Amino acid sequence: MKKISLKMIEKKRWLLDKNKKIFCVTEAKEFVDRLGLISVFCNGRLPCLLKAIYTDDLVNRFEADNRLWGFVHVLISEKWAYYGRILGGNNIIISMKLLPSLLQIMPISDYRSLYVEGSLSAVEKEIMDTLDAGGPLMADEIRRKMGIGSQPAKKRFNRALEGLQRKMLICCAGKIQSRWRWHSGLWATTEKWIPRDVTARARVLSEEEARRSLIEKYIYATARTTSRSIARFFKWPIRDVVRIVSSLIDKEMVSSYNHKGETYFFKGNL
Repeated sequence: MKKISLKMIEKKRWLLDKNKKIFCVTEAKEFVDRLGLISVFCNGRLPCLLKAIYTDDLVNRFEADNRLWGFVHVLISEKWAYYGRILGGNNIIISMKLLPSLLQIMPISDYRSLYVEGSLSAVEKEIMDTLDAGGPLMADEIRRKMGIGSQPAKKRFNRALEGLQRKMLICCAGKIQSRWRWHSGLWATTEKWIPRDVTARARVLSEEEARRSLIEKYIYATARTTSRSIARFFKWPIRDVVRIVSSLIDKEMVSSYNHKGETYFFKGNL
């Protein structure tokens, strides 16, 4: 770790070098598969897809965002990756290889039961009913079916969309071209969107195996991290994180070092 700086690791691992950028969607898929967990936009912790994509040939940020979302929607449409505002409300992309581990930890609940328990709002339930009956749908199609027109109602609707993503009840399912020639994102229930083999793999994993896979990949993706950062990101008890990281160190799957009184974890050099 002393021979190669953290900035150098991030530069190579996150494709920040201008000569190592993503030029096509298959390279974006390789990026997601290799890192497991990435952020669409920069959040200060995870590698950022926007910064990894080549955009020097574009004239403004609008075109850069279009290329970014074009790649994201192909990844989703081909079911090469899962996208949603999960794990703290971040715009996260998860590889299909890692998704079974997340599903084991965050299984898809029955939304009707959640509503009866009081864990789902009336707006969230109506969105779920609408998508369950006729999804995937664009957001404006869902609003139209629900009769939402006022600005306050639209704000409640948007909050409900984010809440359902955090609960892993809905996810982005791709995009279509609307009648105004804009490409709009499609929403679907997570239960219907996720491939059956992914849910099958999630069922055979133990909770310990799933957490170990997620932590190991998070350590690699972030270049270096701490127990507190891992616990905060996944919202897990610190004692569970410390135990799992210790087992990964014992198995030589990750390494650690101390710097200014803090213990950091990392995996590999590049």
